[in-house]
Amino acid sequence: MRASAALDLAVKPYRVLLVIGDQWKDPQSALIADGAEFQDLVTLLKSWGVPFDIARLDRERLSLGLFLDAAGGPRYGAVLWDADQTGPILPQDYKVLDQAVRRHRISLIALADRIKEPVIQGLLGVRYRAFHPHSSDLKIEGAHFLTRGLPDPLDAGDLPAAFKGRVQADVLDAEVLVRQGNWPQVTIKAVDPETRAIWIGGDPARMLSYQPVRTLLKRALTEAIGYALVKSWRDRIILVMDDLGSAQNAWLEHWHYPALTADQVRRYILDPLKAHEAVLVVNAVPGFVDDAARGVVPAWGPPFVDGFGTRQDYRSMKEGLDEGVAAGLIEIQSHGLTHMQPDLDSPPGPWWGTPLDGERAEVGWYREFFDTRRNAEIPAEVQISRLQKSIEWLTAQFGAAPLAFAAGGNAVSTSWANNTFRLAARAGFGWYGGYLGEDFAIQGNANGSAPFGGTDDVPLILPAPPDGHDRGVALRPEGFAEVFAAYPRARFIGLNEYIAYIHASIRPVPGSFGLEVAGHPRLGRFLETHTAAWDLHLADWLAGRMAGRERTLKADDRSQVFRPVEWTTIEFQPGRAAHRIEIAPRRGGKP
Repeated sequence: MRASAALDLAVKPYRVLLVIGDQWKDPQSALIADGAEFQDLVTLLKSWGVPFDIARLDRERLSLGLFLDAAGGPRYGAVLWDADQTGPILPQDYKVLDQAVRRHRISLIALADRIKEPVIQGLLGVRYRAFHPHSSDLKIEGAHFLTRGLPDPLDAGDLPAAFKGRVQADVLDAEVLVRQGNWPQVTIKAVDPETRAIWIGGDPARMLSYQPVRTLLKRALTEAIGYALVKSWRDRIILVMDDLGSAQNAWLEHWHYPALTADQVRRYILDPLKAHEAVLVVNAVPGFVDDAARGVVPAWGPPFVDGFGTRQDYRSMKEGLDEGVAAGLIEIQSHGLTHMQPDLDSPPGPWWGTPLDGERAEVGWYREFFDTRRNAEIPAEVQISRLQKSIEWLTAQFGAAPLAFAAGGNAVSTSWANNTFRLAARAGFGWYGGYLGEDFAIQGNANGSAPFGGTDDVPLILPAPPDGHDRGVALRPEGFAEVFAAYPRARFIGLNEYIAYIHASIRPVPGSFGLEVAGHPRLGRFLETHTAAWDLHLADWLAGRMAGRERTLKADDRSQVFRPVEWTTIEFQPGRAAHRIEIAPRRGGKP
């Protein structure tokens, strides 16, 4: 930590090192798929917008260089410790962590029972004893920034108590903020006036399922560093509608219905969206499996009468979608290329030319990224080809590249070689039920929903009524608008907005109390045309030190008097690749 030349305060770097043990099961560190607390932590950090790196103690040894930058100063403001020292990890010299905290003033946040190493206990000011089941709640004991305004108990509405675990630890020289029965579960210790050692106990398998505990963790990051620039998603909903453009409604008997017309799209979808200033995410396929041509042709072709005698007019549907895209009411994302098997020829096929009540009635033919008809994975090279072609065709058809992907019928391949989530990230998508990026991919929910969805931390991803598909609108068109009465306080956003924030980068500005916020050059498209809003949080200890002198907050080219309160909303105007926040003593202000 260095004193800023432009500020009379020492400022910690705004970056976190997440230390784990053997939780990352992928030896190549490209796919996070275990579903445990490690995956939850990464999901939360990405959704909040907190910059972080990951250190795997099953792959590397602790060294002081791990914590420092090129100039020998601290690279991180805090270490988030989620490594079980008794697990299958490499032998470690934990004195290095002690040096990082005490000498280089990098704060420490340790979780659950990952505190068995004596050096970690010494930093935290606690002594670990054991971990056993117990039914008591997490009760707030101390008034502090970490617990201010949180409900008591923190785990209200818990599942049956028999499934709850509890860490047993003695307090040596730390302040107790939360107890579970007789045992402390949240403690804090001031290592020095600007460095904190925080322990958040509880059951690692479930502690992050409680909103108050997640909020406490976010506040712990603020307390540890002194400040945080984060994003909140309270009352944000992402409405998603699948299958538009796919051929299954013309060929599959139990999923048969007429494609929506432009008038239906306008009346039952666009008009309600406009009335509520909402966005609808449409997962579309740009390719149509044409039985007469025995191949894939671009969707949205001329009207035809299908084998059931129903007139299908995909061209009219696209006319309505185009109007919605132009008005900013509809966002086109990828549902694959065709929603159907790449191989429509091999046994038990061919699918081509079969009767409507024969092979054509088997739903397995209508899954693109896992062969449910033959119970086999789709080869990686085939998936990549279809993902890339989906991007290319949808871009040509709607004028913008899709940034999110969802597999038709939630059918995905999950082996490492053929993993659909990893391949979607490789193809350039930024979301599929979880974060997809150039650094790694999270194997999210194949149905497109998100962990913690509908909380302060992650938007609710909701299938658009009546059934999450254009089929529901075709059969009960008035059902779509019912969602707005069901969620009267919500703001309905697109996936592009969420993707832009979770892929933004935040870096410190050298020599000042400042941060540079940059959108991803491709996945940050939303922020090029929309105002960005972030929340700047201040810990009480840093706010108190800033209170004695007038300061200026500069966001890009706009300046205002800065008052060191708990949180301040920062807005950036659209159209810039990078933005800058700086806080400095006010010229001519009171000393």
